[in-house]
Amino acid sequence: MKSINILLLAITLVAGQACSPKAETDEKTAETEAATKVTTTAEERHEAFEKKRIALEEKRKLIQEERIKASMTYTDKDGHLVYNKAEENPSFNGGDRAMKTFLRENVKFPKDAESEGLDGTVYVDFVVSSDGNVREVGSTNIPNEVVDPRFVNEAIRVVKSMPRWLPGRQHGKAVDVSYTIPITFEIAS
Repeated sequence: MKSINILLLAITLVAGQACSPKAETDEKTAETEAATKVTTTAEERHEAFEKKRIALEEKRKLIQEERIKASMTYTDKDGHLVYNKAEENPSFNGGDRAMKTFLRENVKFPKDAESEGLDGTVYVDFVVSSDGNVREVGSTNIPNEVVDPRFVNEAIRVVKSMPRWLPGRQHGKAVDVSYTIPITFEIAS
């Protein structure tokens, strides 16, 4: 009988604490802390993503510079001469702002990747031919760079759908030029 009374007293104390205003305050504090932590985590995630993206961009820039030093041109699989860098590089019709608008309007974040909380940057390599058409669209990774294939497929799809560019020029003549653009997939925080 004594142990039942002690048990009832313990249950009464626990129930009383759960119903007290302090318990409600503690719950609200915990909820506020959790919300703050989520915000901080999203900000930290964005910062980490940006640092990683910038580091990869720098690595790619160095690789491109080395490729240009090694050879200003190469011959593609169809026998066309392609410049790694021309005196005047190709440009999206309307400039960078128009290209960003095109990408924003046409790139679709893969739903399943979004629900998984994934993000990443795809570097899409392609050739802008002397008539301004985009061809040989693909994506290459540098060592230790992993990009979700759903992002790669979407980025390639969008670049293949691009309208004609203004072609690159070498000695005043339109030429085929290789080009790379980054397409970033990031969940807005």
